[in-house]
Amino acid sequence: MQYSVIIEQDNGHYRATIPALMNLTAEGNTRDEAFLKVWREAEVFLAKVEVATIEVVTPPQMIRPNSPQAWLSAAGKFKGDEEAMLQHIEEIYAERRRQREEVERELDLAEAEPVDAR
Repeated sequence: MQYSVIIEQDNGHYRATIPALMNLTAEGNTRDEAFLKVWREAEVFLAKVEVATIEVVTPPQMIRPNSPQAWLSAAGKFKGDEEAMLQHIEEIYAERRRQREEVERELDLAEAEPVDAR
């Protein structure tokens, strides 16, 4: 697993913090020392705990429009319909190709017509 490390310098001392690990922090006289100490602390901490994943379902009435949860909820509506979605996308592409070819034909015809001399 990878974790972001925030390194701060204050009065000649360095502090390294891993916010995702309950703000695990270590200090050192140099940047590298603080970084290595927080790395070791993270290894010790993770060796003693269990890492699990949960899924939290937000009631629809609690989801704000245009929030990340709203987008994820909308995206999940097509789960299991991948084949139908691919077919629909192919139909859209085919229609776009047909429209593009029609415009190209019209442009070719317009270029082929003689220009009236006035």
